[in-house]
Amino acid sequence: ILKRLRDEVVSSSAFELAVELVKGSPAGLISGVEVGHAAVDVIQKDRSTSQARRIHSPAVAAIRCVGQLIEIDSNSTEVNALAEVLIQKCVISSRSNKIVLECFRALSVVPESILAALLSPSSGLQHPVSAIHYMLASKDPNLNYTFLACLLSMDVKLWAGLDEAVPAQLQENEVHRIMSFLDGNDPTIRRMTIQLLNRVDPAILEAWFARFIDSVPSPTSSTLGVCELYASRALEVTTVLDSGNGEAFATQLKTILQAVQVPHKGATEKDSPGRGRVQTEGLGGGVNAVLESVVEPVLDRLRESTDEFRKIFVEKMLQDLEESLAVEAPVPTATVICSAVACEYASLVSTPLTTIAEGLANCLAVSPVGVQEALLIALTRVLALFDDESSSEAVVTHVEELEKQSRKHMRQRCDQFLRLAKDKSTLRTVVQGAKTQTLPDILLSIEEHFRKLPRNLKSPSSASSRAVSPRGAAGPSALRYDAYEAPGSLRRKSRDNHQSRARQPSQTPSARSSVAYGEEFHRSPVLSGQESLAQMLTPAGLVALAEGDKTLRNLATGSLDHAATSAASDQLASKMDLIALESPFNAEPSASLGEILASDSQTQSSTGMTEESFLQTFDAAWNTIKPTTRGWSESPPLTLAGTLQDAGLGFIMAFPSIETDLRAKDPNLHDNEILGMILAPEVQVSAAIRLRLGEDNSSLWILKCENADLTLTIKKVLQGDA
Repeated sequence: ILKRLRDEVVSSSAFELAVELVKGSPAGLISGVEVGHAAVDVIQKDRSTSQARRIHSPAVAAIRCVGQLIEIDSNSTEVNALAEVLIQKCVISSRSNKIVLECFRALSVVPESILAALLSPSSGLQHPVSAIHYMLASKDPNLNYTFLACLLSMDVKLWAGLDEAVPAQLQENEVHRIMSFLDGNDPTIRRMTIQLLNRVDPAILEAWFARFIDSVPSPTSSTLGVCELYASRALEVTTVLDSGNGEAFATQLKTILQAVQVPHKGATEKDSPGRGRVQTEGLGGGVNAVLESVVEPVLDRLRESTDEFRKIFVEKMLQDLEESLAVEAPVPTATVICSAVACEYASLVSTPLTTIAEGLANCLAVSPVGVQEALLIALTRVLALFDDESSSEAVVTHVEELEKQSRKHMRQRCDQFLRLAKDKSTLRTVVQGAKTQTLPDILLSIEEHFRKLPRNLKSPSSASSRAVSPRGAAGPSALRYDAYEAPGSLRRKSRDNHQSRARQPSQTPSARSSVAYGEEFHRSPVLSGQESLAQMLTPAGLVALAEGDKTLRNLATGSLDHAATSAASDQLASKMDLIALESPFNAEPSASLGEILASDSQTQSSTGMTEESFLQTFDAAWNTIKPTTRGWSESPPLTLAGTLQDAGLGFIMAFPSIETDLRAKDPNLHDNEILGMILAPEVQVSAAIRLRLGEDNSSLWILKCENADLTLTIKKVLQGDA
């Protein structure tokens, strides 16, 4: 082994094996001192003074070995000499990132007293931080990362001037440079900077946080992206500052949300055309939106915390929610967080369950539709914890009022809640049957329960839904998911006209990869399948379908037996998106459109494209073009396709799932889906479009186009504004 320590090819493995033998071998078999001397010899003979990018470096492996030997026996008389070698090597090879970083990491295990003596001016050794100043001044993020990683590896007292024995190693301008990383675009460097400043002095971060909150622009004059940006940056700081204090974390979170959002207004104005819909584009786009960049990190932080931290945080959040209701409506993001934490941790807190339930119920009337759904799921979970003597009458009254004022989707959710609330035994069974006590899993369990009921027992209110909300009245407010464009008043055309239109190219591409279309469904619904499950599919759940999961696809189309349904449901629940709990459409497959597509003639395009060449061209364009736009229209896909053809944009389309042999080749293809491309001169693809059938013969469209002007033109055509 000792002979192999200098072999460039196997040095790394040889040093690792040598260390393991030192730790576990009988005395005398191999000496740690002997291995240490061999490692020092390799380090001193190394001549890496620049960015040599060798995959295997004996010097790096030797330095790592020295650090491990010091950690094994930090009281050895050899530690002082080994640490001195590391300091000298760090200075000599300062231009080699790998060697410098490994030296700092190895020095981090040297006892503080020994290292402080070696780094004091009287030792005569050059401080290793002095060798990496150039990394801080560089504009190369890799060098910036290495600099921060080196400082994080060393106790702050040994370089920040907190110990009189070791003077400060950074100048004032260098401190300002580090502070500037807080405003950078690299999230890794930002988080490392936050950790570093918190170690030096938390007051630095507190002052920065206060100034940052004061600099947040007005939510009404900011876009959703700006609100997300400011909220996520502030949350990164407070997560580190208040890492051990649940109450302080909740207080700072409230401060952040109040800075970037304002209370939702007009959520229950029944006659308002935009009732329940949230604006997410343009100025004011983040006012009423649920900020995913805040919700997910907060919930992740709680899941990594202790029960005591969770308990204090949840109690503080619920208290703030109640106080907000006494003054004005709480901001949507805070309401969703309260719903999620009440669902997961209601059993931990000392707050009475009736108080929690009534507080959540009071938010129903002042929240947008997507938030109302989260509240109903949380209320289902909390009511399941009630004892037999606890009354849910006040909560039921709030939900009944919401049901009267809501449209089809929320009426169905309210009806499900009310039916479960009347049967406590069934309610507890449904909640306990959820894989975890989180919003998505409980929603899945509720949907699974009602899916198994006989059809005539599923929802008394669904029979009257069309009378209350007729198709003709489905205006822009039918859009219930913030990510999609509001529908335009597109001129409707006869299906027969578009049925007889000569389509380009042939309507049946031979095969396609189901994985290729996974990305666009991150926030897009699958609009086919049995009604009960399709209604509860969220965008993240749909990713699994688009990724070609055969089990989940069968679950969506109702072709899975009950034994397999449970396993598929568990798999789907793990991929469900917390924010987008509400499906924008209640899938009701249209047989008429399928018949129209099935009867379409198979012709070859005037562009000369065959079925297979269309597919290959579409696949290549879809995977290459990155900018994605999504929207929804009242018109069916066939009408939209015809409108795009009439617009003179060079639109060609195909229906990829009509013939039986195609389904046999790729069972993941969807009926009632139209693929389209807009061709530029020389048959170059300028845009790729997918059209899919939605509720009441509406359409979901997904557009990929790199040309901003063309994107705007296509959107106007799809919205009927062209």
